[in-house]
Amino acid sequence: MKRTSYVDRSGNVIDHSFESKKTFLRIFFVIGTILPIVIIGFIIYTMIDNSKCKNVYTVIENATHEYLKDKGTVPTFEGESETVKIDRLYSGKFLSSGYTNDLTCSGKVKVTKYKNDLVYTIDLQNCNTCSTDKRYNSWSEETKYFPAGKTVIDVIPYYNYYERQISTTDWSREFEEDELEKKKSKYGVRMPNEENIDRMPEVPTEGKIVEVQSAQSTEYRYKDKQWMWYDIPGNYSEFSSEQPSGFANKDTSTKIYSEWSEYSLNHPEEKEYRDIQSATGYKYYYEKDGKKVYANNGKYTAPEDVNQDKYNRYDDDTSTLYRYRDAKWRWYNGQKRRYSSYRSTPANGYPYRDVETEKYTSYSSWSKQTSITPANQNYRQEETKQKTQLRYVYEILSMKVLDKEVNQKQFIKQTGMTAPEFAALENYKLEITYKFKYKKR
Repeated sequence: MKRTSYVDRSGNVIDHSFESKKTFLRIFFVIGTILPIVIIGFIIYTMIDNSKCKNVYTVIENATHEYLKDKGTVPTFEGESETVKIDRLYSGKFLSSGYTNDLTCSGKVKVTKYKNDLVYTIDLQNCNTCSTDKRYNSWSEETKYFPAGKTVIDVIPYYNYYERQISTTDWSREFEEDELEKKKSKYGVRMPNEENIDRMPEVPTEGKIVEVQSAQSTEYRYKDKQWMWYDIPGNYSEFSSEQPSGFANKDTSTKIYSEWSEYSLNHPEEKEYRDIQSATGYKYYYEKDGKKVYANNGKYTAPEDVNQDKYNRYDDDTSTLYRYRDAKWRWYNGQKRRYSSYRSTPANGYPYRDVETEKYTSYSSWSKQTSITPANQNYRQEETKQKTQLRYVYEILSMKVLDKEVNQKQFIKQTGMTAPEFAALENYKLEITYKFKYKKR
């Protein structure tokens, strides 16, 4: 049987199983206490170092952008890029070593236009732990998907193109203002609203709309002020429905009417010079969120006094409404005037204008030309309206010309042009796709 205890020189019993446990406890203490501290310290250092380097990269990106803005060379065409040496940023007003951990770093930054953004590909050297050649390893394989969350990303544009035929449709009919949408479309023009969009010209099935062109025109119509004119001043009263005191005679040729009164539920008093009209009044409303919204605070309203396009319903109950207008004349003593018919300008022998007889003619028909002249501008009022014609510009594309997408160098070799130069050609359409790669740690 194996012994588990011994006696030392002093006669004390030594338990070897306990001694073995003490060694194990020491190891466990080191692993359980010191190692986590080391790991936590490493994590904290790494986080601080990462944050410090990200700040450096951001400062360099911002300085690069300001440098390109100053030179007027910020890439604006899809896929195009500009490369800036970092030492140029230090030599000017854009960057100082105080922003890069008191180091004058070197390397370069490639700035690529990618859709609506700029991608900064940093190649940083002599920048201590932030140097990308030390901090990162090799590039990843190219991928079709943007590697979000990666720090050093490169954008590689690829090119292909189509033969393109550009055509236009016929012009549409003329649209009134209320037949168009209130806001501009993505084409930069106001398109016909839902009720009128089917009146636009058709585009072939294989065609793709690239532009909508518009042409505006103005139409004019007018109405004229007119008055009755008379021959002598005479002794005449103001207009009155009833005989005013001090005037003996009524001049029936001066008859005019007052404005119509508002509709009322009350029948007006009948008089020999009064015209009375009646109408059926309704309580008009429209529905919103299941509730009735009434016109005129829910009062009975004549059909001519409500916007029935908006208030398109009414309750079953009705009521009779009334309105009236009164005839009026000038009254006189002594010699009676002679009055002309209604005119805008005086007739021969009728030099005086009776201003209170003013009225307007009906509107003329619409015309493409204005009718206002120096001779009539004092009595003619003109109204205008805008009309709009639209037509589509559309493209029909061939199959892709190249068997596969090519990079920038290959594209220039095959076409003899840069991408921006090629994109300016009307008979071709450039297609740009992207691949990406990133630096791995």
